[in-house]
Amino acid sequence: MDSTRQFLIEELTISTFHSALRQGLTSCSEVTNAYLARITKYDPTLKALISINPNAENEALRKDSETNQYLIQNHPFPPLHSVPIILKDNYTTSDLPTTAGIKALQSLQAVSDCEIVSRLRHAGAIILAKANLHELALHGTTTSSLCGQTLNPYDLHRTPGGSSGGTAVALAANLGLVGCGTDTVNSLRSPASACSIVGFRPSVGLLDTKGVVPVSDTQDVVGPLARSVEDVIVLFDVMRGNNGGEIGTGYTGSTRRDGRLRIGVLDAYFLLEDIESCDNAIFAENTIVQSIIRKALSSIQDPLDVSLIPVDCDATWSIAHLLAHADTQAFEFEECLDTFLQSSDISSTPHRSLRSIVQSGEYHKEAVTDVFFASLENPSVFSRSSEEYRAHLDTIAALKESVRQCFDKYDLDALVYPHQRHLVVNVGATRQPNRNGILAAVTGNPAICIPAGFSPPTSSSPKGIPVGMEFMGRHGHDDELLDIARQVEGLLQGRQVPTLFSESLDRLGPV
Repeated sequence: MDSTRQFLIEELTISTFHSALRQGLTSCSEVTNAYLARITKYDPTLKALISINPNAENEALRKDSETNQYLIQNHPFPPLHSVPIILKDNYTTSDLPTTAGIKALQSLQAVSDCEIVSRLRHAGAIILAKANLHELALHGTTTSSLCGQTLNPYDLHRTPGGSSGGTAVALAANLGLVGCGTDTVNSLRSPASACSIVGFRPSVGLLDTKGVVPVSDTQDVVGPLARSVEDVIVLFDVMRGNNGGEIGTGYTGSTRRDGRLRIGVLDAYFLLEDIESCDNAIFAENTIVQSIIRKALSSIQDPLDVSLIPVDCDATWSIAHLLAHADTQAFEFEECLDTFLQSSDISSTPHRSLRSIVQSGEYHKEAVTDVFFASLENPSVFSRSSEEYRAHLDTIAALKESVRQCFDKYDLDALVYPHQRHLVVNVGATRQPNRNGILAAVTGNPAICIPAGFSPPTSSSPKGIPVGMEFMGRHGHDDELLDIARQVEGLLQGRQVPTLFSESLDRLGPV
């Protein structure tokens, strides 16, 4: 190790880390220990993590030996070699409990890693920790009975979005290198927006969700979270089965057609819905969000040769309509969860059904949503055999066709809109309203949220509150969407390190 040079883990990327390993500037052990030191210092305040891998340091030592062998043999590193990853605690792992954030399942143990975790480890990753999430991934403030309220690193009076909020907070505060979350309605993009990181929801059905605590098999996806689109691409490539070219299709880079990039601006998604229930503060925040997103879009037009096309949509695209007539969570949750809990892949669990969990009382009474009780209280409606469920599926089918026609009509590469129409809500709020993620969730289209800017600073938020911009692509065109996000991110450079958590515990080597 070259003791005359310094190496910083703050804002570390996979490529920078691998380059430093090759140059002997650091080691997996040093970086892992630095992250663990930051976790020890900052996580008691943030409450981002549920469990720390007790074997992380030993695994890092083994990775150091592997690094030496790769260098001696002049062999390329696997794509995630030595990378410390933060997992949302609804991914099953062989060595750590999988709690989904709920006390009732705090001792649930899987027989083996789920498929995605297996791919991560095979690609060289270390599972550093498992992160807090909103109770059973059912909403967006990241409040759980097991870990409490996760706090936003940019303003400790604000929530971090959710439900993958713990993972997002850990990455925003540099407690890990990259992370994985899940998304049923908003859950990868909401915390990405609130925490100034990147969250990618892939096309539904593209990534394996087996062994991940489910909510809705119609809408559930797993996906990557990172501080950069570059790292999201690397992680996504491994998650879909491309491990150094061995299997899978792999990220293909830009497939942009000739001519200008055409992005549809979904103006209706900038405006507040149900304005009668909004107070002056929400109206003011909406004005801030609109200004940030429109300024960001204006700044990319000429440098990226982008045509911004105003897009009209009918009332069936409204968030209120989609939540009421397309969201399938309440119809599928109990059956999906019970099937998971009763699977032979689960070696031990205190409960084998949602009904048993409810009867135990071991859940956060304020954090659970109507979905938690719906099928138990009204099984004739909230089941797959009901007319209401079939009506929801019909609505989804019609919406998919409407979205496809919109892309064709305007000849679009992507749609764009703010992820949330106002700033992320304060701690103590029980709901996270005015998020736009459900459009991609029910159509199955890929969507990515990248940092667009910050609200004005305040005494509790020295840099302001992050605001995220979401792009939605055509179903199955994930690589094209990632390439758009990569180009826009490169121009905007919208991410900033949270002031409260940027002290130099991240400095390795001599000062």
